[in-house]
Amino acid sequence: MQVLQQGRILENKDANNILKIISNEQAMHVLRSTIGTPKSAWDISTNSGIPLTQVYRWVRRLHNSGLVRVSGDTNASGKKFFMYQSKVISVKMTLTSAAETVIELS
Repeated sequence: MQVLQQGRILENKDANNILKIISNEQAMHVLRSTIGTPKSAWDISTNSGIPLTQVYRWVRRLHNSGLVRVSGDTNASGKKFFMYQSKVISVKMTLTSAAETVIELS
């Protein structure tokens, strides 16, 4: 299996990890809901019905895989907050007769 992420080829271990992630409904909902506009974990949880703890788990896993961008700031009262935005807009999977699978993320 081969994964092309923004023009670079990922190792087999990373490719398998990304395939597992994009096959999960909750992970895909987190990605879909953060395309174009950064959102907080609370916003993602509220809009999707996914428990907040699960949102944090998926955001961490998506970030570690390079699929989500994390930005943070401090509000007026001094409390830190984080916003999450998808780095993936499309996923294309190609199956070939040579038992080679190519997944392209852009």
